[in-house]
Amino acid sequence: MNTEKSQNETKIRKSNTKELLERLRSIRGEIRDRRKFFSDFKNKEFLNWTPVSKENIKFEKELVPGSGVLTELIDWCNSNCEGYYVAHRGDLYFEDENDAAMFIMVWK
Repeated sequence: MNTEKSQNETKIRKSNTKELLERLRSIRGEIRDRRKFFSDFKNKEFLNWTPVSKENIKFEKELVPGSGVLTELIDWCNSNCEGYYVAHRGDLYFEDENDAAMFIMVWK
């Protein structure tokens, strides 16, 4: 009983957080949020999108060699992608195959 209650509270908290983030983005003018999370998909249909491995990505100004800078990828995708994308288990999945092609040309 307590487990079910805590799960429901967690779901409510996550949905409230998501709504608050969306409101904050709209206030700041950040409308182009193209990122989706794998948890947004109940049946993982994003796995049918075009996958691109994050291996061998060329980052500029890495603080620790090999660590990469994920924010660079997120910023680039939000600014340049026409469709949505999902980062999942070491790969990026692009809804639009042209976004995947452009990502490869720029980052690999």
